[in-house]
Amino acid sequence: MAWTIGHSPPRGGRARGILAILTGVALLSASDALVKRSGDGFGLAQLVLLRSVVAASLLATWLLIGRGAAGLHLVRGGWVWARSLCLAAMWLCYYAALPAMSFALAAACYYTSPAWMAVLGRCLLGMRIGGRGWAAVALSLVGVVLAVSPAPDTFTPVILLPLAAGGFYALAGIITWRHCQAESPGAMAFTLNLCLVGVAAAGLCLLSVMGPSGDGFVLAVWPPLSPARWRLVLLLGVLLAVIATVVAAAYRLAPTPVVGVFDTAYLGFAALWGALLFAEVPTFREALGIGMIAVSAILMSDTDPVENSP
Repeated sequence: MAWTIGHSPPRGGRARGILAILTGVALLSASDALVKRSGDGFGLAQLVLLRSVVAASLLATWLLIGRGAAGLHLVRGGWVWARSLCLAAMWLCYYAALPAMSFALAAACYYTSPAWMAVLGRCLLGMRIGGRGWAAVALSLVGVVLAVSPAPDTFTPVILLPLAAGGFYALAGIITWRHCQAESPGAMAFTLNLCLVGVAAAGLCLLSVMGPSGDGFVLAVWPPLSPARWRLVLLLGVLLAVIATVVAAAYRLAPTPVVGVFDTAYLGFAALWGALLFAEVPTFREALGIGMIAVSAILMSDTDPVENSP
């Protein structure tokens, strides 16, 4: 059985898509570790704006040198911008939740994204995942919960933010797979960063109109930045340019649920960075959860979801 969606997936696309998403989440976990270590002096909109200005500039330069103006061309621009808005909403929801709740619980909620992808794929595309695929998704979710050990008394309304982030990420993956097959990953990554710049700028304007600069990561308008923080912005921008490109490529190459499950390898990379940068060694429970996620990824890699013809 294979995906029947009105276009032919590229030859070897599944393996290349898996490799691309693993590269993306490895770099994303490193980027988040840098923010955790040194990024507490930013405002949310400020960080998103500056990071994406750097990433967009790098991507535009690379595309223009390599392919000229054609490198920025979008085949189905409306869908690419819809995807970009979903990813912008994902980042804002996820980052906004972090100051108000533990990182572990936020990650657990965000990594419901494979389940979101399966449900959205079933509802929007008529996708038939099959018993083995659903078992892989369920095992992945159980592994996430086991790895991050969320406490029952930490469930508050703010939990809706990372849950929404997982939903927005899943929707972006569905859009990429279904409507952006003909797009260049570089052009999609550039569009995403333009969208992030626009959304962050609108957020800064709104915060400025609301009154004096607020306290905290979410409400701060423009905290002063030291030279070290400017260097961090440049590094985060470079990482984002690469991450946005390889993630866009992954969702063009492989089916969304497959990429979504391998996306949860973020937790394994996060454990590695935690041990190297913060001397955080996973407990047996956390290691067991990460192992369950790895098993679920293997199960999903051997599953062939089928999308019903429209």
